[in-house]
Amino acid sequence: MTFYDGTPESEVTLKMAEILRDKLLLEGYDVLMIRDSSDVQLDNVARTVICNNVADCHISLHWDGDGLSYDKGCFYIAVPDAIKHDSLGASLVDGLRGQGAKIHGSGSMTIDLTQTSYSTVPSVDMELGNASSDHSDAVLEILADGLVNGVSTFFGY
Repeated sequence: MTFYDGTPESEVTLKMAEILRDKLLLEGYDVLMIRDSSDVQLDNVARTVICNNVADCHISLHWDGDGLSYDKGCFYIAVPDAIKHDSLGASLVDGLRGQGAKIHGSGSMTIDLTQTSYSTVPSVDMELGNASSDHSDAVLEILADGLVNGVSTFFGY
């Protein structure tokens, strides 16, 4: 996906992940980045296997490529007919809501994804907006604060 200003989603996602990583580290969390450069290519099966073996949870950051001309807000992808990951996703959405982020609908959308459906640890695909969304540094900082709050709520800190 490319933002309407021409910025590739992959660039914004990496920047968002780096900001979130730094904030989580400051809070005392251990963080494993699946990608820490612009040229890493791991499919969802590989990501799921890595996280199942070494992580307490898995948060995959994205912006939705829905083609809409307006910012529809944040939401997470829920696993169909299952609740094993809803707690993590709901905590992240609540954290984002608390920072004033726009939330799409109820905050979740049910889609069957490999990385969430086959995960043995809480795993969520977190959509932080779409191609119309503001992805300035200031907004990424706000989103990261909301995600950190959500992680803390999920783990009970």
